[in-house]
Amino acid sequence: MRKKGTSSYEELNWYEASSLGKIYVSSEVILYSISDLVEMTGWSHGTIEKLFNDPSFPSIDYGKRKLVENHALMQFLSVRREKVRNSYWR
Repeated sequence: MRKKGTSSYEELNWYEASSLGKIYVSSEVILYSISDLVEMTGWSHGTIEKLFNDPSFPSIDYGKRKLVENHALMQFLSVRREKVRNSYWR
């Protein structure tokens, strides 16, 4: 947030209140593609493609490419999910 009388390059607020509590807010946006996640996780290309097509996964369609934002990916992976409870993965 910019205060009155300060420069536009003021230090950023790193936390922002929301209905979920505090969320990390960064000025840098990092997007990962399917091939990036295959390389980072070591999971198969098919598994990552299925993950990107999951309706609950926070992917972005950018032209013909599917991407996911870094913080959305971290938040998604921080919640435990089970195949039994999710009909998409059965």
